[in-house]
Amino acid sequence: MRKYLTGALPLGVFILAVMLGWGLDAWREYFGNPERASVIVLALVAGATILVLDLDFDVFRPGQLKLGHQSLLLIVLTVASLVLLWFLPHADHRQILTISHPALWRGVGLALCTIGVLVRLLALAKLAKQFSAYVTLQEGHELVQSGIYSAIRHPLYLSLLLLGPGFALVFRSLLVWPVLAVTLAFIGSRIHQEERLLRAAFGSDFEQYRSRTRALIPFVF
Repeated sequence: MRKYLTGALPLGVFILAVMLGWGLDAWREYFGNPERASVIVLALVAGATILVLDLDFDVFRPGQLKLGHQSLLLIVLTVASLVLLWFLPHADHRQILTISHPALWRGVGLALCTIGVLVRLLALAKLAKQFSAYVTLQEGHELVQSGIYSAIRHPLYLSLLLLGPGFALVFRSLLVWPVLAVTLAFIGSRIHQEERLLRAAFGSDFEQYRSRTRALIPFVF
């Protein structure tokens, strides 16, 4: 039951934050735009996929290592994410900090979100009970090298890089640029921490894996 709640709760919070930001009394106007409506549909499809495939989505799985400041960082990031989930629809509805040519950028944003969700689901399917929002190791932790991990080492971080700016573009927000900058800084720091941990845990196996893969983008970086 707990596993299903950890999968359903983020979905419910996401939809509630978006609709509260836009305004519940204007829901018809919200769904009158195909890209905005598709964001909700995409979230529902992702949630249904997690349940149907029985993916383990326990974000707060602690692992074996001391978490240190990671719990505080996760709280800060969660609050900041919720604020953005509320504010971006709010700003779109009221034309605050919006960009020109909205139809073009909404389409680009939806494409980024769709790819980001797909990448995330593929990563979750391979990580299973090793998934956690913390940089840590689980009991019996293995170095996953198959599926999407055969091409890139950090697909979950790639999904964040796609989903954050993509969501901002769906709501035609100029905040896409600071969102992108903060996401890049966060991902860069996390990749450094995670690879240092994996190198210490798996030694030459990780080095060989690292030598034949890319961090985020196949054949590029």
